[in-house]
Amino acid sequence: MARVLIGYERGDNLGHYRRLVPVAEALAAKGHQVTLFLRNPYDCKAQITKNPLPYIPTPDLVAPNPAEREPKRMGTYSDIMVYCGFGKLETLFAATLSWRTLFDHLRPDLVICDHSPVTCFAAYGRIPVVQVGSGFTVPPAQGETFPPFREKKKAVVDTDHLVAVMNDVQSRLGGPKVPSVTAPLRTAGRLVCTLVGLDPYKDFREDPVIGPTEGLQSPMPMPKTPALFVYLGIEHRVTPKFLEVLKASKLPAEAYIRGMTEETAKKYIRPGLTFYKTPQPIDKMLRKATMTVHHGGSGMCLASCSAGRIQLALPIHEETLLNTRALGRIGVGRMATGKELDEKGQEILNETIADPKKAERARTIAKEIKDVGPFRPMDHIIETCQKALGES
Repeated sequence: MARVLIGYERGDNLGHYRRLVPVAEALAAKGHQVTLFLRNPYDCKAQITKNPLPYIPTPDLVAPNPAEREPKRMGTYSDIMVYCGFGKLETLFAATLSWRTLFDHLRPDLVICDHSPVTCFAAYGRIPVVQVGSGFTVPPAQGETFPPFREKKKAVVDTDHLVAVMNDVQSRLGGPKVPSVTAPLRTAGRLVCTLVGLDPYKDFREDPVIGPTEGLQSPMPMPKTPALFVYLGIEHRVTPKFLEVLKASKLPAEAYIRGMTEETAKKYIRPGLTFYKTPQPIDKMLRKATMTVHHGGSGMCLASCSAGRIQLALPIHEETLLNTRALGRIGVGRMATGKELDEKGQEILNETIADPKKAERARTIAKEIKDVGPFRPMDHIIETCQKALGES
């Protein structure tokens, strides 16, 4: 049987882990030797305990000094590649050599990854790669450059420079030349695990959109009493601003604020507001809520949409901003910035949760998702992996 290396190079929280572990388990059940690579094993420790598959930490390839991370603005996925080290020879060389060393020791027959541009580049011309990710993490790569994140945006860093750096690294390590910035991501499989309506590249997409690997819910009756489920990270600047709004509100709310200490929780506690110390079953939380508040991550967007819930999103980076714009486009939610929360947070919270049009659209979208299903993403993924391995 084959040796398979599966994981993610970029990304925090649990979304990437939860997307890929079912794939790892399915391949292991078929007798393949599976090893995970994880960007954030500490955050995943509870899940690792439940799913004790062999794993290694992903090499830390991001500059520790935020001032060294560039570009400051991003227009296309190639700018994310710069952030990962593609803009400088010494950074990309060290990162690629690290991956090549791992490949030489683990000798994988297949790499399965999500949001892993350096991994794809290190495997380019050597090992087949199947990408399994959200719409954002598997950008269209059929052209010579990546499409823009939004209309009228363009790459901040010259893509010819990135190609030159990649080919310098390849010549030093004896690898094949790269014809374009998109070439390393033109892999043996490119499977987009989201819903078409939430794909930020839906107008450019040629890859198969196969549906989420986890997180979809059945449509749930809307509770008669307005209530919130809040899932945020305390490390983001917008979170304390929202917690001040939540504290001043009288709305019933249940919240899991990742990284928040008991001491910090005491600052915001009030009657009707419950803080949980650990992640809660998402179906249980959604069943009691009429609206969810989150950062715009793919998993929460998908779960809330499929359950039929209004959404208020507080985006923290380009991916979550694009997801949030999609929620507004389909009519189930809106976004709020830190400045807006400071100026009119109560108004935003109360108007959004009480909006009958958003509630009706949320019910409609949930029914549409159910009617389009059932999705069988695992069948597509396993079939693609077997094809890449040369299996029938």
